[in-house]
Amino acid sequence: MRKVLLGLFVILVVSGVAVGQFTFHLIDNFEDQNFTQNPKWWRFGDLKPEIVKNASLEARDLIAESCGEYSLSLSGETEDWYIGGIGTDLGVDADQFARFQIDVYGDGEFSGKLLIELFEDDNQNYSIEQDPQKNYEPIKDDKWGVKVNVQGKGYTRTSIPFSAFRDLNPGVGDDIWNPNQKDGSGGLLKLQLVAISEEQKGKINVNVDNILLTY
Repeated sequence: MRKVLLGLFVILVVSGVAVGQFTFHLIDNFEDQNFTQNPKWWRFGDLKPEIVKNASLEARDLIAESCGEYSLSLSGETEDWYIGGIGTDLGVDADQFARFQIDVYGDGEFSGKLLIELFEDDNQNYSIEQDPQKNYEPIKDDKWGVKVNVQGKGYTRTSIPFSAFRDLNPGVGDDIWNPNQKDGSGGLLKLQLVAISEEQKGKINVNVDNILLTY
């Protein structure tokens, strides 16, 4: 079994309701072989997303087994660290959850990092206003982020407490983690995964799967 980061349990992801004692919200596991709807993912920069079939297992691996048949491949290269990313709308009251979880497959050659960005509504309008003149940064709402290192070859499950996310745009929004749908707020509205090379001039080649919110 691959090393489990920041998490001590294994969830066999089959739906977005509950498995055993754990309740979670499934964002995507790509088993429908489609990233253009339910949910729709958008792409930016030079990152290339593609649905791929997971490799056959050579040995027992509970994390890899829970990833099913398909995952989303993310690949690209850069001359200056940043490669690009993907994003999707959420529209979730995340107050009932405490962690973000993702399974990441590394090919053992091109590692790099994934910057996970969460956007929550602070001006009570169910929308993230962004400035196209400033790399589409939000101008009214909070953006929170944490970096995940891509490990060696195979799947690694990373479960990150919301408390580990840092405010990426202090002074914008209210600078308070409050992703709930109260008082007109849309809660947690958007997720982005941004790929960063391990070296200034480099590549990334990873698969992502079982993206969810959990306790």
